[in-house]
Amino acid sequence: MAFVVTATVGCSGGRPEQQAPVPTVTRVSADQACAGLFPEDGRKALERVLESTEFQLLNQKWNPDARAVAQVMEDAYRSGKRINEMPQSTCEVAGSDKGHYVPTLSMQFTAYSLYAGDPVDFPGVSDRGVRVAVREQKFVHLSYDCVSPRVGSTADVPLRIKVLFHEQWPGSKGETILRPDYLAITHSAALAVAKELQCVDDGGLPARASDLPPG
Repeated sequence: MAFVVTATVGCSGGRPEQQAPVPTVTRVSADQACAGLFPEDGRKALERVLESTEFQLLNQKWNPDARAVAQVMEDAYRSGKRINEMPQSTCEVAGSDKGHYVPTLSMQFTAYSLYAGDPVDFPGVSDRGVRVAVREQKFVHLSYDCVSPRVGSTADVPLRIKVLFHEQWPGSKGETILRPDYLAITHSAALAVAKELQCVDDGGLPARASDLPPG
């Protein structure tokens, strides 16, 4: 007995091909983008840098709120000597499509401590306090030390939080003009996390970005 199998490919009478679903883009306000990281001055600066009042969430994983970022930092510190192996937390915000490019910026939070025994990242007492550096290619580095009863960090072994800001949009006005806004966004996010973690004296961060130490 022979079996004959026939297949119909591309026939007009066959079932039409199903189109792949078009991915939906979630659009949110500045207050909803990484909620709590950009209050007040940070929100206004975010809108100016990305020239948008409506923002896109390209990946929900990269939209942590201030509470979630703080929890990642706390968990990293509590891991002790494994701190360098712990995850970082990243917030990515994209503005409205400008035709050929979607203006985007990211904020990356990394935890350090003396437990890691890394003299490069934590060289000593002289390196303590709030430190700021504005780099070429639209980068800002900000670090501060958090002494917190919630985290269990102490003055001898504080939780050091490093915040890395990077704006990625060739069409932007650039760091020469946008430097105050870059600092406002970075400071806003750093301060929000410090408050969530109940850092003593907000980790030494001033109330306003304009009072940050010179980079």
